[in-house]
Amino acid sequence: MPKVSSQQEQDTLKRVEDQINILSGILEQGRKQLRFPGRLESRYIAMRNQRFLEIDQKMLMGGLLFYLAFSWTDFYLGGDNGLLIFTARLILTVIAFALVLWVPRSRFSVKMVPIAASGVFFAGLSVIVFIGLIPGELKYAYHLGLIPIQIFTMVALRLSYRSVLVVSVSLLACYLLSLLVMDTQVESVQLNQVISIFVPMFIMFWVLLIAMGGYMAFMMESAFRSDFMKNQLLALEAERLKYLSARLHVLSTTDSLTGIANRRYLEQSIASEWRRGKRGEAPLSLAMIDIDRFKDYNDFYGHQQGDDCLRTISALMASFCKRPGDVCARYGGEEFVLLFPDTSNADALYLCERLRQAVEAQAVAHERNDSGVVTISIGVASLVPDDDNSSDDLLRAADRHLYEAKDKGRNQVCG
Repeated sequence: MPKVSSQQEQDTLKRVEDQINILSGILEQGRKQLRFPGRLESRYIAMRNQRFLEIDQKMLMGGLLFYLAFSWTDFYLGGDNGLLIFTARLILTVIAFALVLWVPRSRFSVKMVPIAASGVFFAGLSVIVFIGLIPGELKYAYHLGLIPIQIFTMVALRLSYRSVLVVSVSLLACYLLSLLVMDTQVESVQLNQVISIFVPMFIMFWVLLIAMGGYMAFMMESAFRSDFMKNQLLALEAERLKYLSARLHVLSTTDSLTGIANRRYLEQSIASEWRRGKRGEAPLSLAMIDIDRFKDYNDFYGHQQGDDCLRTISALMASFCKRPGDVCARYGGEEFVLLFPDTSNADALYLCERLRQAVEAQAVAHERNDSGVVTISIGVASLVPDDDNSSDDLLRAADRHLYEAKDKGRNQVCG
């Protein structure tokens, strides 16, 4: 049986609408800070990590294989330190591969992006260290190995522009520091001139690459966050529409004054239970109820107190509908209907007599009634649905018995 919206349901709707307003406000603020407040940021990080694990984990593996593939340069350029450089590269690759496979399955999976950023940084740092181990002018050819590291940083960490900038700037700083420590002079004067031009140009190119990569990562993270907020809004709107649809259904089938089912819901329930009773050959009982001399009650006590009386009596009636299929509905004015599926006529008469006694025991004052308190008259009818009768026959039979109860002096049950 439908029930009117509770305060808890109202609070739920308000909470959903407040969240929609907050997200809408964040979405309208633009793409300046790339940081959500409180729990929203945590949900975003969880979703970003999931996306990272679904797509970028394979990219990290591919990057590690690419990193290992450059080991041929270790022997070609490394001279006496070639084997040492290759061994270090191999150890780093194995450790990184193990982390890429283990971290997503561990409790550290929520930190996958920072861990990946650390891995990329150490890969780049290893190249800088390898440069220092390569003898003579051959080390300058090895500088070019930092460019793939920078590009991989931009691609693998694209959803976190802060990680892109931190890793890129840190590697550049380490590279500049290594230039101060390493001996950059070679015997050839002409080669020294080339190096003096190459290094500043390489640094400038790297700075431009960092700037471009930071901007691209900023825009990609901004777009990703915007999509996240829009998806959150769509989910909240769907929840809100689902709630409002359910609430509209309840309102359309609920009597606004008493809070019990209205006539529309009753008619739907009778039709449904009639079909079910017909399939199962089970009896369907219906009670038509009228508050005795209610017009006189309204005239004497006023309509406001009359409404209070209707609410009191309807709540008492609804308490007798204990099973899921039982229905208590306001039929119109001071008339009510109780529907009892799979209930015999004798059981229905027994329940209605108890109801009549309970209403009388309420002792709601009614000076215009013979008993001095509010009472009800009830007509009960029962049918086993089949092809020879209809639900209208059941309603008419209950209505006849109701008039019979009134004719016999009211405050009684007939059926």
